[in-house]
Amino acid sequence: MRGETWVRPPVVAREAPPAWRARWRFRLVALLLLAVLAAGAVQLVRVLSGATAQDPGIGTEAAAASVTPAVAPGAAAGTGQPAAK
Repeated sequence: MRGETWVRPPVVAREAPPAWRARWRFRLVALLLLAVLAAGAVQLVRVLSGATAQDPGIGTEAAAASVTPAVAPGAAAGTGQPAAK
């Protein structure tokens, strides 16, 4: 005679979880994944463009030089007046 065999206990019936909960869980996870992808894309653009904390723009140094006003050589910086000799 063989030993005892395991008998599965009876399954207890219970109500299925509401569909709205699954729907909102999916939306929340999808929104979080989208936010992570967007943040990763922004970080990738910042790394590839060479942006820093001091210069968060995407442009190159040449573009920044075209925006900077030219100061005549020998002029005092910021005053527009010739430097004292």
